Amino acid sequence: MKNSNYFGSYYMMGMMLDVQEMDGRLVAAMPGVPAGYEIQLESLGEEHAFRMKGGPADGSSVQFIKNEDGEVTVLKVGNFDFTKVPTEKAKSLPLSGVLLAPEFIPTPEKLSAFQGLLDAILANPNGTWVEYELPYPKHEFVQYVMDKDILIFHGSNNREIETFEPVRTSVELYDKAGSGNLQAVYGTHDAFWSMFFSVVNRTQLKGTIRNGVMYFHNQQGEQLAVYNFSISADQLPEKPWIEGALYFLPRGAFERQRLTPESFSNEWTSQQPVKPIAKLSIRPEDFPFLENIAGHDDSMFFRLEQFGKSIHDAALSAHLDGAHFSVTVPDTQEMADAIDGYIEIQAMLMPASQFNVERSAAGLTLSIAGLSPAHQQVYEKTYKDLLSK
Repeated sequence: MKNSNYFGSYYMMGMMLDVQEMDGRLVAAMPGVPAGYEIQLESLGEEHAFRMKGGPADGSSVQFIKNEDGEVTVLKVGNFDFTKVPTEKAKSLPLSGVLLAPEFIPTPEKLSAFQGLLDAILANPNGTWVEYELPYPKHEFVQYVMDKDILIFHGSNNREIETFEPVRTSVELYDKAGSGNLQAVYGTHDAFWSMFFSVVNRTQLKGTIRNGVMYFHNQQGEQLAVYNFSISADQLPEKPWIEGALYFLPRGAFERQRLTPESFSNEWTSQQPVKPIAKLSIRPEDFPFLENIAGHDDSMFFRLEQFGKSIHDAALSAHLDGAHFSVTVPDTQEMADAIDGYIEIQAMLMPASQFNVERSAAGLTLSIAGLSPAHQQVYEKTYKDLLSK
């Protein structure tokens, strides 16, 4: 019998891992993922130390962390901490959706047509539109190309990108390692994930988006892709969809990022400009998960936005020096409350950064150190008028 102190539910950012014993093995199961695709936790021979076999962090070392009373409270996976939660609370916590790709049924005619089109694209990699006139759903061709595992994909509302530049225009929340917030061109080997960014109208959206793909494995080593797509629940009824483009990019220009020191992320980056091989027009109805895009509570983000706007509008001066940003506002109770609220939320979203507040004759100064390249760009853009003085 495994250490029953390990058993229970561990939660982080919409993800739940249920640690349990199954057929004499210690496993972690994710709610919604089909049975048979549990993550195995293999002992490393040290107390409370294991290695994940299968799942999105395959190969990662994990550790059960105890508190002063000897109770396990955290499951640590690389830079990620899953907090153990009581069974009743676990039932009420919001969970990321679990979506499976539509079944791909190959036929000789279909495979021949898809390969012929792909050959034509690769023979003339000039970044132009793919002339898709095949009688099969476009997502099936996308899946066929993706399964060849030779390209990187990038989805965008911008249908006229000739060269991708290494500039990050959005930030990844909760990024401790920094790999999600580099100044780089981002892409992925999973085209379905990229298609989401083709059809979601980023200019119309308010709040955050949540998205991604994770891979699970059964005992036979077969892989199962599990997707999650969500926008702010307040905007879901508006159906903020748009016709975009799925760009095919050369894989040789990219380097795969790491999720943990022992496992790989599904994001790839290039810190050099990249020219696309081709682009495929994607209408909202081409995205196979369109009717399954979920809505999440973005009230915390909107509060952060309000605090940030109050600080920006009252700012007397601002400075940005590499990974360090500071802004000074009048020393009033209103500004003190805004800064407190801003730090409380932003510290959760930017766990690798350090926050400090100082009072002087000039006012209240909020300092943020350890900014990722992407966050540096955000503050540079937001405070460009003050920074130029």
